[in-house]
Amino acid sequence: MCGGGEQIFYSSEVRGMAMTPDVPFEEFFSRVAEKFGRKPDEISMKFADEDGAKVSLRDESDYDLAIETARESAKGKPDGKLTVWVE
Repeated sequence: MCGGGEQIFYSSEVRGMAMTPDVPFEEFFSRVAEKFGRKPDEISMKFADEDGAKVSLRDESDYDLAIETARESAKGKPDGKLTVWVE
């Protein structure tokens, strides 16, 4: 996020996607679903927090936490990264 990118895992696929932190949650969710040929109501997502634990990504507050995690992972660099699992 933060001008960086996401590494997205779905089934046996690993895809990348560049996003900025100002993208709204609904748009992010729709873009991820579209990337794998799914509708938003057909998927669920989790992201890796700063400890590597998988956290559900279901609403705006989860999304805010994911963005903050990406910022922290950047450690002062301009680009942060976020790992997302799609089910």
